[in-house]
Amino acid sequence: MLKPCWKIYRSFLVLVFVLLFGYSKGQTRRDSIGSGQFSFGMRNTLSAFTDAQSLGLGSGAEVRIRLAKQINTEWFGDYISTNVQNLGYRRDAHIGWSVLFYLNKDPLLAGKLSAYVLAGHCFDYTQVYSDWPGVPVGERWSSAVQGGLGIHYNLTRRFDVSLLSQYMVHFGTNIITSIDYDEASKQNYLSITKGSGLSQEGHLLTTLSVNYMLGYLWGKK
Repeated sequence: MLKPCWKIYRSFLVLVFVLLFGYSKGQTRRDSIGSGQFSFGMRNTLSAFTDAQSLGLGSGAEVRIRLAKQINTEWFGDYISTNVQNLGYRRDAHIGWSVLFYLNKDPLLAGKLSAYVLAGHCFDYTQVYSDWPGVPVGERWSSAVQGGLGIHYNLTRRFDVSLLSQYMVHFGTNIITSIDYDEASKQNYLSITKGSGLSQEGHLLTTLSVNYMLGYLWGKK
């Protein structure tokens, strides 16, 4: 099971870097405007379509380092909490990165929307808890790939508000949850077991963030 997943990772990462390198080589001198920008932002994330069958809410932070006028990178961390049918809860921590490819000719222009596509990778730590006494905690480390679409609204050349929707697929140990019934107390409870094999769990993340450009790491205009 691991070899096919490693091939998927390798092919995905090679494609991202080939596109990034090829696009960078084709940039004109004018397109280097904005290269080296360093931004910091705060984000709120809504997680949907998870195995928990509930919506998760979280918050985090991100930094952006722009490589070229049309190419940005985003390095982020999220902590997301999900109520599991009022019988337990799930906690997810994401640490990852994405490459943003802008579709506009001038994504730096203030007062305009800038659309982009993105692709990236992240690492994830998950814990699932049951409110029922004696049920063991389910936990795992996993790795994921993600892709999606987003927009920035540039309030100024330094400050933007961004909305992003991306689908993330995790590869890791499978955590199985089910609703069981206790005859003694006449109550439902959340059962948690660790499955065999490799899970390929996916979920949709919608993120709203605000970002401020602090300065240039290189190449200031």
